[in-house]
Amino acid sequence: MNSKVVKAAKGLAGFTAITGLAWLGMAWGSGTFLSREGRWAADTVVNDGFAHQKKYIEVGGVRVAYIDVGQGPPLILLHGCPFSAHEWREIIPILARTHRVIAPDLIGLGDTPVTLDQDYRLPEDVRMVTGLMDALNIPSADFIGHDHGGATVQLMMNSAPERLNRVILTNVEAYDQWPSKPELPYLRGIVNPVTGPLLYYAFRMDWLQRQAFGVAFHEPDKVSQQTYAAFTMQHASTPERWQRLRRFFAWQLDPVHNNITMTAIPGMRRFTRPVLLLWGAKDENFGPAIARRLVRDIPGAVGIGWMQQSAHMPMLEEPEAYAAAAEVFLTDQPPTGLGANFETAQVIRARQ
Repeated sequence: MNSKVVKAAKGLAGFTAITGLAWLGMAWGSGTFLSREGRWAADTVVNDGFAHQKKYIEVGGVRVAYIDVGQGPPLILLHGCPFSAHEWREIIPILARTHRVIAPDLIGLGDTPVTLDQDYRLPEDVRMVTGLMDALNIPSADFIGHDHGGATVQLMMNSAPERLNRVILTNVEAYDQWPSKPELPYLRGIVNPVTGPLLYYAFRMDWLQRQAFGVAFHEPDKVSQQTYAAFTMQHASTPERWQRLRRFFAWQLDPVHNNITMTAIPGMRRFTRPVLLLWGAKDENFGPAIARRLVRDIPGAVGIGWMQQSAHMPMLEEPEAYAAAAEVFLTDQPPTGLGANFETAQVIRARQ
């Protein structure tokens, strides 16, 4: 055999062996080979500058992490995916001036501990939220739901409408329109058994954090690196948290799980209590068409307040304007305070 061919073959074999060993090391370090049975994730709190405010309470076998501040009527904030109660940090102090604000970390996200063999799909969030309300002696409350949290609220409209007073929905997962196209490459890359370990380590790099989470913002360069790092380390601080995220994203990619929000439609169409949509107008994940469809399907919907300088995260991109619009709606004032950015339900429905 030609000596050059032999040398090339040996070089390729050596490279393959080194690459394989490197991958095995990363797979081991990222928890790929962890046993799921009884293995806890998120039992160590991530220091994101916000976690010290969280309390813990046992709800149906789950130790729920949650914020509980302020005085007045209860207002429950349900965050999106793959975020945590941290996304509300800018508006909680504002809303707490008029409400008792409760912001839990949903199951499988944030600092709410779960085991890696536990079920933390959307119906479990409904059970957790209603159980949390029972534990805190709250018969009903106002709600703000974003993304995955908004999907939870939609399910509650169907299964527990009596627990909901006034509702705000913000850029929510709905119908069969999720997960969104911009996030699919990251979901698939993290779930993939080959690339998942590589991304666990790659997410330590600032540029990847900004690229991955930047799709949620209208002007990602204006978002601090500390915010991107806080979102990332909720998932990449330990191998257990990373494996929890991989399982969560596998459910996001499961058509059966995605269809759960379709089952909420009958309840939404019966829901007559006031609903306001506060929507990032520049969102490429869940755009304006979904907001208008929700207004047509929910009889209690008063209309849409468009956050014109926001994409998927208006509570962080325009926190003062977002909180002001929420306060107007939640304190029984007519939502005309949203001015030119408010599109009424009557106008939207008249276009049918």
